[in-house]
Amino acid sequence: MQLLPKTARQMAKKAKVKYSHALLFDPDYNVRLGTIYVAGLKNDFGSVESALAAYNAGEDRVAQWTAGQSYRDLAEFVDSIPFTETREYVEIVTRNAVIYRKPLRCPTK
Repeated sequence: MQLLPKTARQMAKKAKVKYSHALLFDPDYNVRLGTIYVAGLKNDFGSVESALAAYNAGEDRVAQWTAGQSYRDLAEFVDSIPFTETREYVEIVTRNAVIYRKPLRCPTK
């Protein structure tokens, strides 16, 4: 996960763990803080897709994009994301989540 030090410091406080810039390079620590951050975004924005957009483009931008909008469905929201990089990021992550959830099939002998 990629967290800016300021955000990581806030998430460490929420997790009640010591903040350390050096520990951001430790996968367990980084994923723990990143998971707290993304869970908060999902809670704040109401959907995984919106949370992913906020994670990628910033919370303020997603708040601007969605202000006064009424999307028929999540696909319409994703299609309306004005930044190509963010739109593609959301599409890729949500597509891969479906793939990762599929049960593994072991080849038969």
